[in-house]
Amino acid sequence: MWLEVGYGNPLFKIYPSGGSILIGLEALVWSRLGVLSDFRFPVENADYFFGAYVVWNGHDHREVDGDSILSAGEHWRFRISHISSHDVDGKDSITGGSSSRYSREFVELTRRFRVLNRTEIFATVGIRTYFHQVTKIEPSIAFPASLSIPISFWDQDGIFAFVSSADGPVWPSIAAGLRVQRGIHLDDTNTGLELFYYYGASWAGTDAGLKVSQLKLQLDVRGL
Repeated sequence: MWLEVGYGNPLFKIYPSGGSILIGLEALVWSRLGVLSDFRFPVENADYFFGAYVVWNGHDHREVDGDSILSAGEHWRFRISHISSHDVDGKDSITGGSSSRYSREFVELTRRFRVLNRTEIFATVGIRTYFHQVTKIEPSIAFPASLSIPISFWDQDGIFAFVSSADGPVWPSIAAGLRVQRGIHLDDTNTGLELFYYYGASWAGTDAGLKVSQLKLQLDVRGL
């Protein structure tokens, strides 16, 4: 079982004509938990992510069922980040020495945009370069990308099909599936339930790029 907890918040907001610029910090930890009897879930390893980002959001005024709404338009994000992987006390033994055998730092630029005018089909493309790695497990340059296609949506909710080449913490990976989501426009709070197939490196960085093939059910709560 996996537990992910993260938080990101802008420190500065600027509102030029037709959009917004956000400058902020973000942090995330995802942990692999064992599932034992007597309702025990020992934490085996944890990956830590933190960094800074700059986001430019473009806003579109669109009509849905005759109502004018403000929805997400083009979106650019630049981030500089660190990620490291650690064994923790839920494992039977912890290897001594450096606690960050698999750590790396990178810069990334991504663009999210509406594929067709007046639709909710969005694509994300980007480029990422690693300027430092302890035990190299990723290529120096990566090209993360994703596509989200609505199957049905109503008001601020929807059902989407998606495919992504960067669903996991290690690139490349492939994920494809369905997402049922509440809050699809500019509402900062949304929840989503995903059922998807994942193939690529294990989410546990301590596995050092071990390939896995999994069917996943994932609940996301964002914007708390």
